[in-house]
Amino acid sequence: MQDNTLELKTYNTIKKMMLNFELVPGQRVVITELAEHLGVSRTPVKIAVIMLYKEGYLDYSARKSYYTVHQLSKEELDHLYSFRTFLELGAVDKAVANLTQEQFEALENKARNFKEAAAADDYELRFLLELDFHSFILEIVGNPYLVEAFRDTFQRFFMRRRISSHFGVRYATFLQEHDNIIEAFRVRDVQKVREALAIHIVAGKEFIDSIYF
Repeated sequence: MQDNTLELKTYNTIKKMMLNFELVPGQRVVITELAEHLGVSRTPVKIAVIMLYKEGYLDYSARKSYYTVHQLSKEELDHLYSFRTFLELGAVDKAVANLTQEQFEALENKARNFKEAAAADDYELRFLLELDFHSFILEIVGNPYLVEAFRDTFQRFFMRRRISSHFGVRYATFLQEHDNIIEAFRVRDVQKVREALAIHIVAGKEFIDSIYF
């Protein structure tokens, strides 16, 4: 979605505020306050909020007549991880077949960027770089619809409480999982790539579940 109108710029800004946890899951969204904060009129904020509501990023209480930031239930998170797994593992065969040396080096670089962000404990950057790393695997396949579906699915993971303070306990194993994915791509082994990705996805889900559910 391009920032080519005020409404879309407002939409993307509010979405980024959720990613940064400036707006947290369960928080009430006050249109007048958002408009003042963003320096725009209420109209583009209203349109952006409606767009986010239709996409499931916000909830609306008809009884109370206000929006709140959506917070994922365990069932929703289970469904998201299931769909993510379906998309990512389903793309492995073609990703390995299409992989060029230049793309492999780019994937290595993305893993390196994530490692640096993780060490600095920059939550927003870490989240974006993890998305960048995994979505690039889908980009290698060459199907833009697959990438779009994956990015939308992954972005919904931030609709839960912040986990930054807990990440330290998973730091070493998380980075090792990335290294295993890179190594599997290095040798162009489809089964090893699939196994490394599956382990990484399951471990991530178990980590989130252990904190919140």
